[in-house]
This record gives sequence, C-alpha cells and structure tokens, in this order.
Amino acid sequence: MLYSDFAMNNKPNIPDEIGLWTGIPYSWWDSLKAGAGWMMLVYVTDVPGAYLMAHHKEWPIALRLVIALIPIAAALLYVRGVLQWIRGMDELHRKITLTAFGFATVTYFFLAAAWSQLANQAGIFEDVFHLSRLQTLERMPFSNCSFMIALTWVLFCIGFTIFNRRYK
Repeated sequence: MLYSDFAMNNKPNIPDEIGLWTGIPYSWWDSLKAGAGWMMLVYVTDVPGAYLMAHHKEWPIALRLVIALIPIAAALLYVRGVLQWIRGMDELHRKITLTAFGFATVTYFFLAAAWSQLANQAGIFEDVFHLSRLQTLERMPFSNCSFMIALTWVLFCIGFTIFNRRYK
C-alpha cells in the first residue's frame, strides 16, 4: 500500500488482521496485501526447484539458473510487500511490527550461526543425534528460502506477541 493509498482511504493496516492468534476475523485480502501471496510462491517454487536441480544436473545452466532465481525473486517481492504493508500502519503498530521483525531476523541469524557452529565445527549434534536416531535435525536447511521465511515468520509471531503485550 502506497502512502497515497493510505491517505485516500484513511484505514491503516493492522497486524492483528492477519494474525490467527487474535480475536479479529482473519482476512485473506489483508494477508495478500502483506505479502502472503509472494510467500506462497516461494514455498511452491523453492522445494520443487531444489528437487529438480538435484536430480537433473545435466540440464543447461541457464535453465537451472532460472529455477534457482525464481524463489529468490519471489522472496524479494515478499519483502517488498511486507515493507509496503508496514508503511501503511499507524506509528504504534509500525513500531511493534518493526521491533518484532528485528527480533525475528536477529534470532534467525543467531540460530543459524549457532546451529552451524555446533553441528559443523564442534560435531555436537552428530554425537547426540546418533544416540537418539534423529540424524535429520543435524542438517537443518538454514539456507533454504522456504525454511528461512517460515522460521522468520514463526519468530515474528512470537516477537509480535511479546512486544504487543507491552501496549495492552
């Protein structure tokens, strides 16, 4: 939503309209305005694209490049949609939302770095997961676009709940 659109209809974006954790009825339209359509495109193209590239290494590099760039382009459009959605909020909601996204981003980076350090450098998970038969947790896909957006969204919801409590 552009500033001129906000000025014309005078209805600010409210984060509670897209959250399933509130008493407000869920709005698919508001979710789409907030970038959910681009998020779904990332999910739909990332996993099949990774599968195709892993099983068809003989395909031309241009085709593999296009398959690899589609989820990245959709992720960039998702970020653009989220930023436009945030620009349409009032000052309080904008502050809470930006704080929650900052929390989600920093927490995601910390988890990715800590997981990599513990798994690759120290070999902790190899020993622990070998005993418990949970070897798949050792290889968490922190560089996968779908995993990145999904975990950041979960962390945002946690952060939004925490930071929103301050103003209730």
